Amino acid sequence: MIFAHQFKIECRRHLAVFATLTAVSGLANLYFLFSSSQDMAFLILMVNMVIGILIPVYIYMDYYREFFQGTMPLNHMLPVRTSTLFAVKSVVFLLGAAAVWAAALPEVFANPDGLYQMRIAGSASPALGVLYLVLSKLCSLPAGLALMGLALAAGKRLRKPLFSHLCIAALLLLVVGLQFAFIIKGSWHWGIGSSSNEAYKQYANLLSVSLASPSPAADINETIQWQSVGMNLLVMGLAGSGAALLFNSRKYEL
Repeated sequence: MIFAHQFKIECRRHLAVFATLTAVSGLANLYFLFSSSQDMAFLILMVNMVIGILIPVYIYMDYYREFFQGTMPLNHMLPVRTSTLFAVKSVVFLLGAAAVWAAALPEVFANPDGLYQMRIAGSASPALGVLYLVLSKLCSLPAGLALMGLALAAGKRLRKPLFSHLCIAALLLLVVGLQFAFIIKGSWHWGIGSSSNEAYKQYANLLSVSLASPSPAADINETIQWQSVGMNLLVMGLAGSGAALLFNSRKYEL
């Protein structure tokens, strides 16, 4: 019962933000779906990029206030583990971020010049392509949330604020940097936060990476990288377990 109550509280807290971003993302992508004009293409591209930055920043700041600064001590006085509070909050963020991303899917699938019509529909297995398109994104979200939790939990263990923040930044940059280096290894060209019809977008945690080649693959399924999905699942498991252990220590329990 207490989990459901806390879930409802978190939903009410963040509903306005994610609903607004979902609406903006949906309207921006519907423009491409129903308009052949490219006059607003750059502006709408910027809107999508800004949304892609705002979401992780918003999530991180909420985690930071809750689990690092402790600005909501009543939550920590509930008869549940801090790791459980983190998990409940993460589920809400996962659903919110997935909703914002889903608002862009009508343009992907219904636009004649979109990714599905241009590349996936003509691939060896459209179903496999759609599966990868969805799984690669959905596996990146919990990996990013788990890493944020681990970084904040580890930083909280240090007494000096400077060292704490350095620890947080180092963990985030190290893990995402290693994943990013793995994804772009051997690539001819890459872009951050952009998309392309040449290949499937890859994810280093919450960081989206588009790869390009001087000779695009004839079948887009050839650009599938299940290793990157497995890497995000590995980060999710390890970072989530580490965060849970640290969150349940006396440092966090009042």
